Amino acid sequence: MRLLLTPIFTLFCALTASAQIFTTTTEELRMAKTIRDDFQMERYVWAIGTGSDIESADQSALRTLAQNAMVQTTVMENSIKNVSTGSSAESSVSTSAASVGVSNIYMENVTRIILPDQNGEKVVLRYMTRENWDRRDEQLKNKIESYIEAAQYSAASPEEMLKYYSWAAALLTSYTKEDITVDGIGARQALQSKISETLGKIDVKVIGIEENKSNKNYPYKLFLDFIYGSEPLPSITFSYFDGSGTVDGECVKDGRSVIQMKKLPETFNVTIDCVMEDLARQIEPSVAVLIPQLPVFKEGIKQVVSQPKGVKARAEFDSNSEKVNSVVAEQLKEVRSDYAEVKEVDQSEPYQNILTDIVSSFSSLSAVNIRPHFTDNAWEEYQRIVAEGNPTLARTPNWTFAELDSLVICREMPIKLKFKGNKSFVEDVVFRINKNTKKIESLAYKLSTSTEKHIMATRWNDHDRLTLITFLEDYRTAYCLRDLGYIQKVFSDDAYIIVGKVLQQSNKKYSDKTELIDQNGKVVYTQYSKSEYLKNLQKSFLSKEFVNIRFEECNVCKGNNAKEGIYAVQVRQLYYSNNYADEGILTLAIDMRDNINPLVRVRVWQQERDVTYDAEQMIERTVSTEGSISAN
Repeated sequence: MRLLLTPIFTLFCALTASAQIFTTTTEELRMAKTIRDDFQMERYVWAIGTGSDIESADQSALRTLAQNAMVQTTVMENSIKNVSTGSSAESSVSTSAASVGVSNIYMENVTRIILPDQNGEKVVLRYMTRENWDRRDEQLKNKIESYIEAAQYSAASPEEMLKYYSWAAALLTSYTKEDITVDGIGARQALQSKISETLGKIDVKVIGIEENKSNKNYPYKLFLDFIYGSEPLPSITFSYFDGSGTVDGECVKDGRSVIQMKKLPETFNVTIDCVMEDLARQIEPSVAVLIPQLPVFKEGIKQVVSQPKGVKARAEFDSNSEKVNSVVAEQLKEVRSDYAEVKEVDQSEPYQNILTDIVSSFSSLSAVNIRPHFTDNAWEEYQRIVAEGNPTLARTPNWTFAELDSLVICREMPIKLKFKGNKSFVEDVVFRINKNTKKIESLAYKLSTSTEKHIMATRWNDHDRLTLITFLEDYRTAYCLRDLGYIQKVFSDDAYIIVGKVLQQSNKKYSDKTELIDQNGKVVYTQYSKSEYLKNLQKSFLSKEFVNIRFEECNVCKGNNAKEGIYAVQVRQLYYSNNYADEGILTLAIDMRDNINPLVRVRVWQQERDVTYDAEQMIERTVSTEGSISAN
């Protein structure tokens, strides 16, 4: 995981800028006049911004500068006519809090001059030399093309495809040339078409309604299905109007979400978030500053019927109510993964009764004591889960049951987690119940359906597939719940832990660390000991209100003969928290020769996929010994 440096540096710059007051020199005023006289932008590319304070004026100038310079010339000419050239109480600085993000690699060497106030507003001039602007164009072109390539590679993931196409389109608004194409068509036209086409394939339906008359503010809970083409939409973020205002940051998982409404109008709008601005602000600020320039895609605004035919509002779920209405049950059959092909237990009623008690405990109508259903350790795990994000039941479960050794795996209870800033997630809780004691021994968040499908598509036996799925569920849940104890336990003491850095994107040196350069010389891999990794992880966890991790694009293999019991997994990991986000390729080598105590022997995180560390190569790169596995 990368260290969170940029936001801290940004905050430092903001505090420094706000704490100092300078005087604009005569030389700076002359420079400002010279720049503004260059109407054709032959020597300088520049922009003026105004606002109620320096920060907002600076952001305005940066946004304008980030646009096509030649297109903005007329706007700038008009804007400068009203700007005075008198003295100012503040001065120029070479960088500011706002420019740290936008400078990134696309807006280097941007200088700021603070001009005199005009009509009670602050005025900021931002500029760069024409030479630097042209160099920036080449860097920008490379980034746009990399986003387009990533979108095409992510065709199986609508969310990723929309994100990359939208981010490419946002950066394109700041690109001055017309030499980028997509499938032989100019990128400006092609990207608009790609985004609209992808959004047009998404359909949103209400498949269940619960009414809680005791809740005077939000009496209605609506269960939504999101379909892409004919398949459940794996994930997406959306907003909707709840009867009094817009609710942002709602999340879809495996085609499912739940929202609360003040009333039930005939229809309401759901707006698909195709640009993921919240994520862009954290990992691609140069994109975030340009997102407001994108058009509104009408295909992303879905008009949803509140009470479709066959769906009626029913009372909030409790242990005496029907388990699930027929419409919901029929829809749930469609979103089952291949996991459902595993042979189920013959007698599921005892487990169903336990889980019905747990589900009903989420209802205000229930007073059932569920503690006796758990072992001590499992109860602690459950307490951590229900303490996370004020969970509510996201839909009445439709359970499946499968055997794994002495356990019955019960899948799954969907819950909705809601955090500050209106950020929400839908998670499915999996329970593992001992067949003899009928007590829950452990529980975890379920993997995404696409990840499960990849594992279930292997030619392994059910036991091996379920063993790996169970481990990955526990591993993912530990990071989501910031469970450092589990992570410390599951990593072997001699674990080979590598974090990858692309040299083109980082000038940071790791002289005090072991470095392995790949054969192409483009990536530096930094090796950490277990204690170093855990120390960094602990600091990271302490700063976070929540962590959400998703696995996609799964590739797995397992060893044979001398390496029997060794599994290798490579996934695209999407990491999101309240103060940090990243996306990269995670590769694990897991020693499960002791089923009770699996150990992570190798962990490699990279920004981009590298065949040096794919799952198959990971098996080949490990050497089985009597007590451990070490990387070659």
